[in-house]
Amino acid sequence: MTHSEDDLRRAYAQAVYFHAVGGLLSHNSGCLAEGCMALEIPVRLSIANITSRPISMPLAGVDLAPLVTPPYAGYSGYVVDITHTNFHVPFQGIQGGRLAYVNQNDISIFSRLPDEHLMFVAHESRFASKGGRRIPIAFGMSDGLIDATERRKPVSRRTPRALRNFRASMNQSLRALLDLTYVPQLEQHLAIDRTVYDAQPYLGALLDAPVSLAYGGDFYSPLMENPWFHSHEPKLANLHHFERLDRSALVMRWDSWRLWESFTAGCVTVHLDFEKYGFALPVLPTPWVHYAPIDLDDIAGSVAQLMDRRPEWDDIGEQGRAWAIANYGSRPSAIRVLSDMLDHAPLGT
Repeated sequence: MTHSEDDLRRAYAQAVYFHAVGGLLSHNSGCLAEGCMALEIPVRLSIANITSRPISMPLAGVDLAPLVTPPYAGYSGYVVDITHTNFHVPFQGIQGGRLAYVNQNDISIFSRLPDEHLMFVAHESRFASKGGRRIPIAFGMSDGLIDATERRKPVSRRTPRALRNFRASMNQSLRALLDLTYVPQLEQHLAIDRTVYDAQPYLGALLDAPVSLAYGGDFYSPLMENPWFHSHEPKLANLHHFERLDRSALVMRWDSWRLWESFTAGCVTVHLDFEKYGFALPVLPTPWVHYAPIDLDDIAGSVAQLMDRRPEWDDIGEQGRAWAIANYGSRPSAIRVLSDMLDHAPLGT
C-alpha cells in the first residue's frame, strides 16, 4: 500500500535516520534521503559522504554536515545501509522507530537477514531467494541527474551510434558475452562508441547518443548442488545455499548507475529482457515501449528488431525516461520505501 504524502509526513515527523555500516552511505540511501527532503520529511545522517557516480550523485552541492548526528533514539524511522558489508548488523536502542535495511551490494543476492527484519535489496531476482523479508529496490536516479538531462535532443537528432562506455571490471561476464555476440552484429548497422569517458564528457556523449548499451550482470550457477563444495568448502556451500532457486543459471548484479543514466538521458536503453531473466523491481519496464530488450536465445533477432524499430526510437527514449522518473526518481522511491516501512518494518527496541 502506498500512503499519501501527508500521511508519511505525519508518520515520519521526527525524522528518518540513515546509518552507514562499514563505509559511506550508498547511492540508494542518498536518493532516498533526497526524496525524504523533497517530501519535507526531516533527515539525519550518520556520515556526510555518499558513494555514487559523479553525474548520478544525490544531494550534490548540499551541505550535509548539519544533518550528521549519532544514532539517537526518538527518530521516526531508521534505514541501516549494509551495502558495504552485505550482512546483518544489529541496530538497537532506538525505542520505537521503524527499522529497515537497504543493500545495494553487487552480491546482495547472497545477503540474509533474520526473518523479523525488512531489507530493500538491489539486483534482486525473481528466480532465487536466500529467504527473509526482501523488497526489491532500484538504483534509480538523483534529482541532479534529472536536472542535468532536462535539456536534451530527440533521439532522431543525435549522432547515429551506440554508446558502449564500459570500464573493464570484475564479475561482468554478461558484458563480455555481449561483446562477443551482440555488439559485433549491432556494429554492422550502427557505429559503436567504445570511448571510456570521464564524467562530464560522458554526460555529453550520453545526451548525443541515440542508443546506450546499459546492460550489466554476472552469470551464476548453483554451487550448492555440487557435493564437492559441501565436503571440501562447507562455509562456501552454506553461503551459496538458497531457500529457493528456480533456474540452473541466473544473471546477478544486473542493476547499475549506467542503466538509470541511460533512461534519464532519453536514450534507447539496451539491456536483457527484464521479465525473461527475472529482474525484480516494484514496477517493470515494458519491452519496446521503455527499453530495447536482448534475448540471449536470439541475438541476431534482437539486433534486427532494434534496427527495424528505428522509427520508434524517439518514443522509446522519451517513454523510458518518463517511466523511470515516475517510478524511480528520488521522490517516488522515498514514498514507496517509507510506505513499505510503515506497513511492514518492525518497531525498533
